[in-house]
Amino acid sequence: MPAPAPAPVVVAPPPTTPAPTEEADPNYEPWSIRPGGFIQPQYRLRQDSPAPFDEDGFRFARARLTATGSGKAGNLVLGGYIEAELQPTFSLYDAYLSVSRPLENKGVVTVDFGQTRVPISRQQLMSDTRLSFVDKAQLASLAPDRDLGVRAWYVPSQLHQLRVIGGVFNGETRNQVQNINQSYLYAGRVELTVLGDVQPYAESMFAGNWLSIAGSIGHNHLTPGDFHENQLSLGGDISGAYKGLSGSFEYLEVRHTFEGDPAKKPGVDYKANGFTAQLAYMLPYKLPPLGEARLEFAARFEEIDRNDEVPIVLIGDPNQSVREYTAVVSLYLRQHTFKVQLAASHFEELENLTATGADATYPNDQLLLQATYRVE
Repeated sequence: MPAPAPAPVVVAPPPTTPAPTEEADPNYEPWSIRPGGFIQPQYRLRQDSPAPFDEDGFRFARARLTATGSGKAGNLVLGGYIEAELQPTFSLYDAYLSVSRPLENKGVVTVDFGQTRVPISRQQLMSDTRLSFVDKAQLASLAPDRDLGVRAWYVPSQLHQLRVIGGVFNGETRNQVQNINQSYLYAGRVELTVLGDVQPYAESMFAGNWLSIAGSIGHNHLTPGDFHENQLSLGGDISGAYKGLSGSFEYLEVRHTFEGDPAKKPGVDYKANGFTAQLAYMLPYKLPPLGEARLEFAARFEEIDRNDEVPIVLIGDPNQSVREYTAVVSLYLRQHTFKVQLAASHFEELENLTATGADATYPNDQLLLQATYRVE
């Protein structure tokens, strides 16, 4: 009889390295990235006039994608944030890395490196989705927006009502990948919260009771041609919330001075300034048919003068000084992440004559309906 076949040899699989876990490796630190974004579709009705850009209709105020990364390295908290506009064309807004060192008793030191918001105006520092109004006050357009540089935040360990923010930037505005003139924009802001703790940059009363006072300063040196331009920004604001009421007042001034050959200067020195005062009240009860929904009523009064020396050329000139009254009703379905707002604005032209003496007043009141949906 034939000999029986030998038993098959079973080869054990090579050992696998288990995925790192906090239990297997005490030094392991998890990392995460959270994609998100927000959309703000809008419908506008505006009075017809000889001024341009008064068409009624639907539009997208903003349609943006975001991404937030976070992790740890020892006693450091690492992170990053990206925000990009998708329409009418792709445009990068925020793109920076962060390193934070938590301190005792709610203190923290954070350094951001990349394209970030310049810490000068409170209105400018807030996200467009975390407002009691459809849009920011116009004085936000006077302050520097985002810029490429480094920004630092500091909240002391034993005085967590104080927040200091400072930064050095190229001063070339958003999406400029290098410093053209080798000069810098310096900006700083100091906030003291006399009631409550330091607050996130948001309006309404979702963060509880608080009251903050802040001041900011910035200086930028530009060399756009055969002359130099210096921009000195000075601002102050007070904001807070108490038992359903919330509001703020902010003043911002930007002084433009020119140096160089007088024949090549673009014009005389001038000042741009503006202020905004606003108050909101959130009703104390929820709307049962809509779950956690809340209703808020708000009003805002603001003035802006973009150039106090040079008269305007035509009505609707971007530099025309105006006064604006705005009333808004907001339905918060999920606080600032899902809301619907209806705003009505009345405009008065403070510069009512052109450089030639022609009447510069025109009808431009408007009604805005906007929905906000944000995923983080």
